Amino acid sequence: MKRNIFKSVLPMVTVLLAVFGAFAFSEAPKEELLTVDMIGVIPGSCEESSTVCSTIVFTQQCQEGNQLLYRLNEAGTACPQPLYRKQ
Repeated sequence: MKRNIFKSVLPMVTVLLAVFGAFAFSEAPKEELLTVDMIGVIPGSCEESSTVCSTIVFTQQCQEGNQLLYRLNEAGTACPQPLYRKQ
């Protein structure tokens, strides 16, 4: 009886171990690929500034003078996303 249970459970355990191993030991995405440096824009008018900012969230928001800078959306119609100071 014990041998029958062992024979039916062992293949399932092997498959589960293989699936777990495939996901547990895969390479994590590199932070460099997620980082984008871009020119910040001034909110309201969405005019480009001369300051290069980062999309990685840091404690300090990117600014030029006293003006906080934002990211222009893909349509080029608004600038809702804040940019952050490069570290």
